[in-house]
Amino acid sequence: MTHHLTIDPHFATLVPHFAMAMIEAQVANTPYSIELQREIDREVAHIALTQTMESIKQMESIHFTRNAYKILGKDPNRYRPAAEQLRRRIVNKKGLYTINAIVDLGNLLSLITGFSMGLFDAPSVGRDVVMRVGTNADQFEGIGRGELNVEGLPLYCDKQGPFANPTSDSERTKVKNNTSELLLFINSFTPSEQNAKEALIEATELTISMLKRFLNAKEIVSQYHSAKETLLLS
Repeated sequence: MTHHLTIDPHFATLVPHFAMAMIEAQVANTPYSIELQREIDREVAHIALTQTMESIKQMESIHFTRNAYKILGKDPNRYRPAAEQLRRRIVNKKGLYTINAIVDLGNLLSLITGFSMGLFDAPSVGRDVVMRVGTNADQFEGIGRGELNVEGLPLYCDKQGPFANPTSDSERTKVKNNTSELLLFINSFTPSEQNAKEALIEATELTISMLKRFLNAKEIVSQYHSAKETLLLS
């Protein structure tokens, strides 16, 4: 199933620097990968030695995601982007949880790139996806977090309703141990003058390379979407 993304014009007007890469692939998930864990351990050690709570917030990709939350009316200190959450766990010496190879790889890619990523069991997501601003009528059960207040958050929705934002993915569409069809989103809120598209393309290329290396990914399809393209069409 090839998914299609539409960016709501109102959202695009509020956050004109938003862009995302969508990747679909056939993958071979496993409960644990020793080789992948070695890569994660190296990245965790590097972050623990080089970063502080303040330097995490100053990372370009995280800084601009936090700014987007503020523009939309959400406190990024209460609803932290996923990439920030992961780094804070490491600096707080809490370590990273191990779920399965797909989720663990997503965490590694987020640590390396600084982008918040969404990973989904592709058949659980409707073909047509919309990115819009969350309203007070939206309901969202985050993975291991219960009901989330998604009003004012960037929100991915399909025909069944909301299923993800850059803070948390949903129980409904989460990756399972038997997931073999993966849908992956890379979220960027970095302004174009900061070489945003180049950074997103680089992150996409790295993601595809690692999907092949650690998950034996095949039949890979990638797409690029941006708020600016939406504004030009509207």
